Amino acid sequence: MDDPVGIKLRDPFIFKRAEEFYSDIDTLDTEVIHPSVAYYDHSDQVLPSGEKNPTCGHGAIFRLKQNGKADVFLLIQFMRPKVWRIRCDPSNTSPTDFTDYNTRRTVVKDTLTSLIDTLDAAEGLQWVVEIVEDPQYYVLQSVYVSSTDGTRIVGVQLWIQRHPFQITAVRSLDGLLPAEQLPQLQNANVIKDQLKLPTGTDSQPAVIWRTKPNGLISKGMATVLSIEKPITADYMGFGEQGGKGMFKKNTFINYFNFDNMRYQNVYGQGPLDTREPLYHSEPYFIEVDGQPGYRSQVATFIDNYSHVCIDLGKTDQTTLRVGTRFNSFQAIFVAGNSVQEVIQLYTSIVGKPKLKPRYTLGYHQGCYGYDTEDMIRYSVDQYRKHNFPLDGMHIDVDMQDDYRTFTIDTRAGHFPDPVNMFANLRNQGVKCTTNITPYINSIPSDTYSTLNEGLANSYFIKDIRDLDPTAPTASQQRYLEFGGGNSYFTAPITDRAPYWDGDSYDFEQNFNSGKPFHGGVYYGWGNGHPGHYPNLNNKEVREWWGKQYKYLFECGLDFVWQDMTSPCIAEQYGDMKSLPFRLKLDSDGWSGDPKAAQQKRAIEIWSLFSYNLHKATYHGLNSLSDGNPNLAWRANRRNFIVGRGSFSGSHRFAGLWTGDNASTWEFLEISVAQVLALGLSGVTIAGADVGGFEMKDTERYASPELIVRWYGAYSLLPWFRNHYTRWRAWFDGPHAGSDPNNPVMRKDGKWFQEPYAFQEHYDEHSGDYSGEEADIYKAVLPACRYLIRLRYSLMQLLYDAMFENIITGLPIARAMVITDELDRSLFSADYLVRNDLLVAPLLRPESAKANLPENERSNHVVYLPYPDDWYAMNLRPDDPLGVALLRKVQGGSRITYYCPIRYQDDELPYITPMYIREGAIIPKIEPRDYVPDPSLPKQPPNPITVHIYPGKDNTYDMYLDDGISRDSAPSQYLCGNTVQPGDSNGLPTKRVPGADKKAADKFCHVVIQQIARSVAINSPWNRYDGDLGELIGRQYTLIFWHEPGIALGAVKVDSGGTNAESNVNQAIGATIVTMPIADAHTTQGVDIEVSYPA
Repeated sequence: MDDPVGIKLRDPFIFKRAEEFYSDIDTLDTEVIHPSVAYYDHSDQVLPSGEKNPTCGHGAIFRLKQNGKADVFLLIQFMRPKVWRIRCDPSNTSPTDFTDYNTRRTVVKDTLTSLIDTLDAAEGLQWVVEIVEDPQYYVLQSVYVSSTDGTRIVGVQLWIQRHPFQITAVRSLDGLLPAEQLPQLQNANVIKDQLKLPTGTDSQPAVIWRTKPNGLISKGMATVLSIEKPITADYMGFGEQGGKGMFKKNTFINYFNFDNMRYQNVYGQGPLDTREPLYHSEPYFIEVDGQPGYRSQVATFIDNYSHVCIDLGKTDQTTLRVGTRFNSFQAIFVAGNSVQEVIQLYTSIVGKPKLKPRYTLGYHQGCYGYDTEDMIRYSVDQYRKHNFPLDGMHIDVDMQDDYRTFTIDTRAGHFPDPVNMFANLRNQGVKCTTNITPYINSIPSDTYSTLNEGLANSYFIKDIRDLDPTAPTASQQRYLEFGGGNSYFTAPITDRAPYWDGDSYDFEQNFNSGKPFHGGVYYGWGNGHPGHYPNLNNKEVREWWGKQYKYLFECGLDFVWQDMTSPCIAEQYGDMKSLPFRLKLDSDGWSGDPKAAQQKRAIEIWSLFSYNLHKATYHGLNSLSDGNPNLAWRANRRNFIVGRGSFSGSHRFAGLWTGDNASTWEFLEISVAQVLALGLSGVTIAGADVGGFEMKDTERYASPELIVRWYGAYSLLPWFRNHYTRWRAWFDGPHAGSDPNNPVMRKDGKWFQEPYAFQEHYDEHSGDYSGEEADIYKAVLPACRYLIRLRYSLMQLLYDAMFENIITGLPIARAMVITDELDRSLFSADYLVRNDLLVAPLLRPESAKANLPENERSNHVVYLPYPDDWYAMNLRPDDPLGVALLRKVQGGSRITYYCPIRYQDDELPYITPMYIREGAIIPKIEPRDYVPDPSLPKQPPNPITVHIYPGKDNTYDMYLDDGISRDSAPSQYLCGNTVQPGDSNGLPTKRVPGADKKAADKFCHVVIQQIARSVAINSPWNRYDGDLGELIGRQYTLIFWHEPGIALGAVKVDSGGTNAESNVNQAIGATIVTMPIADAHTTQGVDIEVSYPA
């Protein structure tokens, strides 16, 4: 009999590293189909009834031919005029196998026809797709058609060469605009038309994308598309993947959701290795500089829930290969003039998030090891004691009753009165969540309703397998695992997770029996239990799952932390710490899809479970208040979920944290790049565990230098959660032991990671530290507090960016390639908040610069984007005004910034370099302990001060609402910076595709525009349902900052006879204007002009 491991390795339904996959493809054996001729047949475009196949409404089906092989059918479609999709399924035997249905859940509409109709209506767009036949080419092109005079403008042409088969994308490209900024008039009264220069067009057709000749290959269930890789091109994005930065080159990449603690298990190299498959799959990247000097960017997205493999020039530096190992190959390509346009087009297809609560942007604390109410209360009390803002508390599985999801351990000494605990925390402004794992403890319990209902209704995944005919018995089963770069196998017939209470189930009796699949979670040190898994690929089960949150939310929980999403399973029960590859799952097709009822092997739809987990939770939370008087107060509240991993499209339901990292500088280095890369694909709320979740080797707490630098790097990123695993002993129960002086360890971990705890540690051990080391310990609390208070003072800026994201798809924190397309330099992990506030964090320890003189080790080289000028950050969290501007720095400069870690108050602003772009408009508020919402103790109004910087013209859009209500989200389509007018009743005329069902536009949109030094403030849309004065006070303060050297005594302010008042503050070099918000919140608004005599 063959060795079971050998059989497993020969099984085609197994994970293969990307390099192994491509090596197998490159053998070009007889199984490989490599067609060389493309043929278009009109009869392939129609159904047997004679009607046109709706899938060809915006595309065409082609036959690809190879001698001695069956035809391969290729569907090429335009999804938008600049977005095309290539579909190929090796199992298709007829052109009618293609349907109008999109993939199961990634695209926002179920069919391409409905997607196009919805977006065309929202955008007011008319366009068609044409095919032109030529002896050598078929040309498939998108054409814009004017609704007024029928004028035609070709968008993108796809030239399909007949032989050798090749696809070439062509469109007209504009040249990049001149980088140098023109001189700016300082007197707004000059008639600008007198100075207007003639302009012309500078565009020409160019190849923007091309496959390799005969670039499509299939083998068995796998498909590979080979694409030409321009020698000038760079590639950025790639979602959550690790590596040394946002740009990646000459590497293999695996997209396959994996509980990959410390990012090191498959290859053994750690977080700087791009190849490692991680928790979340976002197979999306953008090619930049493929056409130097022209405005052309092309994004690629591979829409496949299984294993996606990318060969980014590793095998051949002129070739980029994208491959899917199972199911239909579906690649979406997005062309745009800029990265901004590419993001907006892409997110119109995969969707944008729903508007999240404002508190999401606050500071959050989490700990695996807060196992009593007293520990929670102590942490919150310490943050409040030290004037350290805190909005979210994340309580791990420690709160559960013996690892039973949806329960609370109410024993004395644990969490005996959760209702009172949550209420008290809310009274302090702290919203709580707990860890929800998609696993149901299977130990029998009369009181565990989730288990009993799931069993009674057959809601759990069943143990039904597609058996490998060469290994059909239970004893022959092996599960593939990885650790430290090596593969190994477990034998479920004998292996069990080493639980304290054991696991005596009979694998042979359960195997392929149709009984609930038997898995289990294992947290180490004997902790965890066996369990079952909800069949979330079934709509009825998803609805049931959503109802399970009722008890927790009635107790006072505010939001959900979705963990172990793969689902993660102890290695003794499944492949790669998840479900067995050959376990059969519902495939969750769309209603009406002829293949909707199919079951597929788990490996074929690997990330669909986690996608449906987030979806079920989101819809469940939105429905919890229905018919429930205890939760009626939540009916209009935005719900928030943060999850550990899924697939593209899940951002519509949840934020993302990037899995179990560790307290190392390598994890800090990649974590900023991960957030920026995810932002390119529309993932708004994303981030790593700040400070690191796991210990570094045996260190009992993170390096204080690392903590400060991590807080600096994340100070203005969208998601900020300090989260770590903490050492804990058993203090009760059968494992506690009898000697209180020698406690039995329940779990290993760190001693602490909260900033205040570093101060406590230093105070207790101050004699152990001296000099620079002592100074850094003393700096942790004040430095971290300063950075978080700065974050809260800029909360309106962050919120405006989050609000804008649901309109445009642009991220909150933006890589410089989004904001500064004229500067073609390669960029680091520096980022901008919205467009004008640059954060340039230091991501390496001073020890890495040991070869430098000691006074140079805190130097950091900062690059300022060209061509704008920049001002060093002059805003301070607790200063209502700010400090005088330093002289501006020219864009394109690399400056050396001295940023040592110091504990003195006057040194804190310089720990993390920040710069403000000329012409910037930055709103600022007073930092408070927590973000307000109507259900929390009422805070005094928090007036907004608008800081306006000299330089270029600029416009800022500000969005005011209560930060929590669903009906304040936009429901109508917003175009650019303006709102489409409603009908005569003031009701919206166009809905935002995918908008919250309760969205009702109850917000106030304030537009602040600076031209020269003239500022106009008005509100083109104000339907806020309440008194904004209770939130932001009755007046705005505008601070016009002046460059050093301006004769302030000669500055004049003209407010056009409004109620505005002004004065010049000589000490800080600024003109200060105050005005009633009532005057600004009108369509005509207020104009303020600040002028200097000639």
